Formats: sequence, C-alpha cells, structure tokens
Amino acid sequence: MTYKTARAPHLRRAERASMMCVDVLIALVPLCIFSSVYYGLRPVLLVLTGIISAIISETLCCLFMRRKPSVSDGTTAVTGALVGALVSPLSPYWLPAAGAIFAIVAVKMPMGGSGRNLFNPAAAGMAAITLCFQGFLFTYPDPGLGIPLPLADNALSGIITQSSPAAQLAEGGRTLYDPAILLLGDFPGPIGATAISILLAIAVYLYIRRAVSAMIILPYLATCAVLAAVFPRASGGSWLSIMMELCSGYLLFAGVFLLNDPVTAPRHWLGRVFYGILAGLFVMLMRYFGRFEEGVCFAILLANAFSTTLDRFGWYLLNLKRIRGRRRVA
Repeated sequence: MTYKTARAPHLRRAERASMMCVDVLIALVPLCIFSSVYYGLRPVLLVLTGIISAIISETLCCLFMRRKPSVSDGTTAVTGALVGALVSPLSPYWLPAAGAIFAIVAVKMPMGGSGRNLFNPAAAGMAAITLCFQGFLFTYPDPGLGIPLPLADNALSGIITQSSPAAQLAEGGRTLYDPAILLLGDFPGPIGATAISILLAIAVYLYIRRAVSAMIILPYLATCAVLAAVFPRASGGSWLSIMMELCSGYLLFAGVFLLNDPVTAPRHWLGRVFYGILAGLFVMLMRYFGRFEEGVCFAILLANAFSTTLDRFGWYLLNLKRIRGRRRVA
C-alpha cells in the first residue's frame, strides 16, 4: 500500500485551506471600512493593489515554472491583502505592490508555492519594504483631518501628518493617547492595525471559525504585556504602558493574522504556546533595541525559523511518558 503525505497546512477538519483564506479576507473587510471612514477610498485601493500585485506575480511565476496557476486557493490574495493592510494610508501605490511582489517572488514561489514556504510571505514582504522604504511606510496622516485623502500619489504632498503611538514610544516621549482613544482607534497608524476593538472582535470570529489558535495569540499577547509592564517605555504607569505597546504599530494585527499562518505555525498545542511566547519576546526586543519604530515583521520571521524545533520539542514533552515506557520495554 502506498501512502501520500499531504503538504501544509495540515488541518484536522474536512474544511479546505481555501475556506480559511476566505475567512481571513472577510475579516479584513471591516478593517478597510474603518480606515476608509477616516481617509476615504485610498486605503481600500492600497489593499486591492497588494492583492492584484500578488496574484499577477504568482501567475507569472507559475507560467515561468510551467506549472498550473495556484491562485485559486486564496493564499495569494491573503498575502497581498495583509501587506496592503499594513502600509500607511499615505503610502504610494507602488509600496504595497513592491511588498506583495517580494513576498511571492522571493519567499513563496522559490520554496515550491502554497504550503511549502518556510517563512510567512507577508511578514517577509513587510520586512523588505521596511528596510528599503521606511520613510513612506511610517508617515501617517492625521485621522482628525475630516476629509478623504487624494487618490492620486502626486496630490499627497500637502497632507498634515501626525506621529504614531509606536513612534512616540520609540522616541521615549510622553504619549498623547489615553486608553479610550487607543481602543476606539482614533490615532494614526497602518490601514488595518488601528481599529483595536474591531481587531479583538475579528480574533473572536476567526477563533470560532477555527482559523486562529488561542494557544498562539494569548501567550503572545501575555508575553508582550508582561515585558511592557516590567520595562515600560510610556510614562503614566504599567497599565498605560501595556495599552500603548499592545495597541501601537501592528502588534495585535500580527498576533491575529501573521502568527496564525497554518503553514509556518507549529501543529501541536504546546509547541504553539512556546511559539507565541518566543514571538512576543522577539517583538518586544525589536521594539526596545531595533532601529525602526515597528519591527514586528522581523520578529515574526525569527519566530518562523524556530517553529519546527518548537513543534518537535512540544511533541516530545507531550509524549515523554510514552517514549520512556517504550524504552523500558525495549
């Protein structure tokens, strides 16, 4: 009898991986709507640019490799959408396109395509544009403008900008935002990462749909919160420091969407707990000692590198009694 090993993601239910991608894309819709309330249609167009760029890139790669295009599973669209959701509303359209293209051409397809990538493609795409174009990526418009942003790139020069909470933490200054403003999302930041209350609701929705794991998200957030309380960067007490760290940048967004990638995340629950803790540790180290105001994407890539090791270690601990019993019998 011949057995075939299915490629990742390895799911314990009959639902196909494409349905998980549909859930993720549905979850991104309210985030785009929230951003469009403040900035008009431009954030939606930036996300669509990332999606279209990723689909075109993967289609061309498949044609070059003489393979059947594999964009129908939805993973490509998710990668482009995640990159688009993490750029600034003021970013030029070529920025999410560049991140999505890098994610597909340099990270996903060289490893064999869907289910074979060692690193999260969206995190890698964000890391690339963070290194090369931080000036475009971390320049945010004032959400209190009350007027839609221009759709044309050449009409953005006169837009009033404002410092984000992540930038204020990096500079070591006093924050201008209280917990209520942070929860309501009335502060500058990436397109999909400022709607904190909506992100929390999305996490619950994706958990119910079994598209994310609480064994990853909760240890990840708990680790970030503990470090924020022990080593606060915001003046005003431990509670405000925790709120500022968890709500600024795209720390929460990454915990919901990037860390729970079924290809790069561990399979066993104990490995996932270790994975979340390690990712939270890397995120906070990047924030304390990194050169950018937000380095979550680099922390995700580092955590991906340890995913398989943590999964095996977690499995070993869970089966330690059984392994010792077999050794005694032998």
